[in-house]
Amino acid sequence: MATMDIFEADAFSVIELTRALENIPFKPALLSGSGLFSPRGVRARTVVIESRDGTLSLIPFSERGSAYEQQVPERRNMRAFVCRQFKKHDVLWASEIQSVRDFGSESATQQVQTEVAHRLRRLRQDAEATFEYHFLNAIQGLVKDPKDGATVIDYAAEFGITPSAEIDFDLDNASPASGALRKRCQALIESVEEALGGLSAGAVQVRAECGSAFFADLVAHKEVRETYLNTAAAADLRGRVADEVSFGGITFRRYRGSSAFGVPADKAYFYPEGVEGLFEIYHAPADTFETVNTLGLPLYARTIPDRDRDEWVRLEIESNPLPICTRPQVLRTGKRT
Repeated sequence: MATMDIFEADAFSVIELTRALENIPFKPALLSGSGLFSPRGVRARTVVIESRDGTLSLIPFSERGSAYEQQVPERRNMRAFVCRQFKKHDVLWASEIQSVRDFGSESATQQVQTEVAHRLRRLRQDAEATFEYHFLNAIQGLVKDPKDGATVIDYAAEFGITPSAEIDFDLDNASPASGALRKRCQALIESVEEALGGLSAGAVQVRAECGSAFFADLVAHKEVRETYLNTAAAADLRGRVADEVSFGGITFRRYRGSSAFGVPADKAYFYPEGVEGLFEIYHAPADTFETVNTLGLPLYARTIPDRDRDEWVRLEIESNPLPICTRPQVLRTGKRT
């Protein structure tokens, strides 16, 4: 029969529980499973980010012996941001495991580990949804509080960047001008290329996360349908609407959100893909002596036993993330009409 003192074993330490948490099969969501954000562990809660307002300028011809053209100094801004914390717990009561007995080759400890893993899996699912929420806000250059949706960090405002105006794609126009939609796509790509500067040497790949109404009108648009006619992909337009289409150099994807969060029905969020260092997520260490001054991990798990009456053990998960778009001026927002 299992007793509560088994939670004092190494199998239930922060390190082992966190390792078990990482081994739980991950159910990816659209953004968290795309590898868009590069994870970076940090040893402290505060991350200092520097912004350089560097520009390229042409050097004019000058007469021999004349004065040199004066280089304009770069403007640098530095901001300190705190890795915010989210955490959740579940309680395993002694009464729930008091009848656990050895079965087959499993020991009591192994059976309790199975129950702990099951509960950690449920906590992990909530953590996955939370990460997805933060990634969706990060492609807008924002950090928001999941509790009430309040903006905690607006990176564009922090670094004095004026956001680009929202782009009207005019998707409800019954008689659009020929090539108008493609021209809007091309103009958006060129503006993103200019904002990226030297971060991208090749062709810029732009993706759009779309609300349901925006995406439905897009795939029904005359220009899009004509593009797919007489191609193998035309079947996607004849049958069930595909969740992703490419048009005008942009990959549009219907973002399937939840009741808690998602892309507004008439909106679309645009961002470049495949640009190294553009999207990052910093992870600070957990609030334990075991992890102090170590490189942070995405998610931690630990047990907190009932020291007074030995009646329960609390299972906790914790994360200290800071998602960021290092160049928020490349982000764009579009509307259906």
